[in-house]
Amino acid sequence: MTGGRWVQRVVLRVLGMASRAEVAATRARVDTVRQQLRAIEGEIRATRGQLDKMAKAIRETQMHVGSRNRGLEGTLSHVDRNVNALIRRQYLDQQSLPFPHDILSQRFHLWSQNEEDGITLALFKTVGTVHHRFVELGAGVNGGNSGFLADVCGWSGLMVDAAEARVAKLAVRFGRFGVKTVAEWVTRETVNTLLTSHAVPEEVDLVSIDIDGNDYWVWQALRATSPRVVIVEFNPFFGRSRSVVVRYDPRFDRRRFKSVTPFFYGASLGALARLGTELGYRLVLVEPRGINAYFLRNDVEPSRPAWTPEVLHPKPVAEPAHLFELIEREQLPLIDLERDTAV
Repeated sequence: MTGGRWVQRVVLRVLGMASRAEVAATRARVDTVRQQLRAIEGEIRATRGQLDKMAKAIRETQMHVGSRNRGLEGTLSHVDRNVNALIRRQYLDQQSLPFPHDILSQRFHLWSQNEEDGITLALFKTVGTVHHRFVELGAGVNGGNSGFLADVCGWSGLMVDAAEARVAKLAVRFGRFGVKTVAEWVTRETVNTLLTSHAVPEEVDLVSIDIDGNDYWVWQALRATSPRVVIVEFNPFFGRSRSVVVRYDPRFDRRRFKSVTPFFYGASLGALARLGTELGYRLVLVEPRGINAYFLRNDVEPSRPAWTPEVLHPKPVAEPAHLFELIEREQLPLIDLERDTAV
């Protein structure tokens, strides 16, 4: 091709005036590219279908495997904890251990959230049982800390939960043991009327409070019965040293604050120990995972000493100072009992 014809062809291309042969060749290349794109789209659709099947299989597997408390993983965790309980029983002279190790070494899990079943049973072996009666506020579907006592030990009492669906399950599981089950949102204004309306006696062996928020305030208001033992859930993320509690709100729901922090609820162990002292109770035990605190009424087994929150509190998973900085910055309703007026 002479230089003049090459220049002419370049000019024609620039002007959009290519030859028919070149236009046909370009169209063929475009058709080829379109076919390749359609093939790629088909592969993408097929891959998406495979991914959807994989995601469905993963969801089904997760339903079977579950979390730490549910499914296969929960079952394995349950078995592991109870195997450890059997090992402790086999190799330890538990009765010769100093308090509270003699009690804590007997922990195991059947119905409770962690290993409170064994702790509660061992504690009552030590302090004795008078009435075989309990009140469980915040019973969940397993009866909380009283499920084992009703199912295995023949105790009776009252189980309360805010969710009607959970209460229906409680009725099926524990109703045959003479346990009363009630669906009600418990507040400090209603707790005493609730108990008296269901004929709770003036003294019971156990009151367990686990309502994820107003536990401190409900215990403070409790007058309808005088429990020999009280189990109360505390917030371990508030740390060892401060006596703090969320400000009272009869409709408190910790889920409202989860966009800020999931750790804003309830009361610190220090706040509950302080309240226990005011009500005539002493702190004697804490479940090792840092969920529930055990209190004895002062006239019950006085030889069992009181312990300070600093000694019994499990090591927090994070420094509470960061949590308190967040609470202050977001102006969340928290009361420091050593500084503020509790209302």
